[in-house]
Amino acid sequence: MDRKAQIETLLNDNPNDIFLQYALAMELMSENNHFKAIEVLSTLNAQEPEYLPVYYQLAKLYETVGENDKAIVTYEAGIIIAQKSNDRKTLGELKSALEELIF
Repeated sequence: MDRKAQIETLLNDNPNDIFLQYALAMELMSENNHFKAIEVLSTLNAQEPEYLPVYYQLAKLYETVGENDKAIVTYEAGIIIAQKSNDRKTLGELKSALEELIF
């Protein structure tokens, strides 16, 4: 059984596991299944808006599919969460990615 299938099996038993949902999205990204990955990450973000790793990946996916307005909004939302949680590393990554997109 491949990694994606393993994750999907585990998600059947634990559908609200944020780490498994995130892992599934990363597998989908590696398969270039961008729209399904966006769907998974968007759902995860709605369920767990404080889960910071989602913002960068989701925004990058939006960039990949040409939805730059959504990418900007996602980066900005992630920046707010990173500031609240005092996560300087992620804050820097999100700000840098946003600046690259805008300028």
